[in-house]
Amino acid sequence: MNLLEWRDRPSTVQFGPASWQTRLLNALSAIFVRPVLGVLTVLGLVINRIRPATLQRARLDIIDAPMRVLRPLRGTVVTPTRLPDCPAEWVVAPGSADSDRVIIYFHGSALVTLGLNSYRRFASKLSAATGARVFNVGYRLAPHASIEEAVADGLEAYRFVLATGVPPERIVFAGDSAGGLIAADTAIAARDAGLPVPAGQVLLSALTSADMEIKYQAIKEHFDVLFPASTVKFIYDVFATVNGTRPVPVMPAETNMTGLGPFLLQVGTHEMLRNDTFVLADRLAADGVPVWVQVWDKTMHMFQLYFDLNPDAVRAIAEIASFVEHVTAEASQAA
Repeated sequence: MNLLEWRDRPSTVQFGPASWQTRLLNALSAIFVRPVLGVLTVLGLVINRIRPATLQRARLDIIDAPMRVLRPLRGTVVTPTRLPDCPAEWVVAPGSADSDRVIIYFHGSALVTLGLNSYRRFASKLSAATGARVFNVGYRLAPHASIEEAVADGLEAYRFVLATGVPPERIVFAGDSAGGLIAADTAIAARDAGLPVPAGQVLLSALTSADMEIKYQAIKEHFDVLFPASTVKFIYDVFATVNGTRPVPVMPAETNMTGLGPFLLQVGTHEMLRNDTFVLADRLAADGVPVWVQVWDKTMHMFQLYFDLNPDAVRAIAEIASFVEHVTAEASQAA
């Protein structure tokens, strides 16, 4: 773990060069995953043109069920619980059971899929690396729920953890991709509800802006090895706004962030959401919120999930652990 004081670090740090494992995973993703997403996007566009109501009834989260084969780290204790409108679970690695620190985690979803099963192993790794208990939140997904309803689930999760006696200065929100959006929006919602804000936020490859142009610019500079641009636009247009019938949600990069705890933003060079990270960082800095950006060479979207195979992911998680230790210590001292 890097124990260098975070307050002395530069606001943006480049990590690299990429490991051979990162390069191999990029190639495999580009060959086998990206084309499938492209085909599914075209199919979705056709269905949406002919029978749009069919897509709005779809259960795109069914892919999460077989993901239960991704077992948590050995010795991890998983305790299911229930929030008012969604499932959640405590994920506690060996040695973290008595910790007074909690990470509330919002899984990546592209707003429409995956869930607790998909992220249980990663949550257990976070618990082991940080020494914190992880509260894994299965927030509601589009098209059956709006982004605002997902954020409401996040706020209920925060209230639940606070009600167990964990002080806010020992809580960190974290999330990746669309889950990063929910994490940031939940922090804003907590502040606006008059709740004490958590110690900090960790966003990994987060969706934070509705501006598609900055995403197009990102993939002009570096090829996204996972997502075609059409896939992201399709999800946003068809599901997030339900073919334009729901208002465009206000995104964190377009919101006043004043009063929130520090942010750690990790992003890869080879992903479409790279510029979302920089736009959010600019907003945070303008609003006086401490923010650190880590840019990882040639890594793809949410490379941290592959910690079993990739030393770059292991190093990134160690950086997260160092940040969590820093912000919770700073917040506790201030309190």
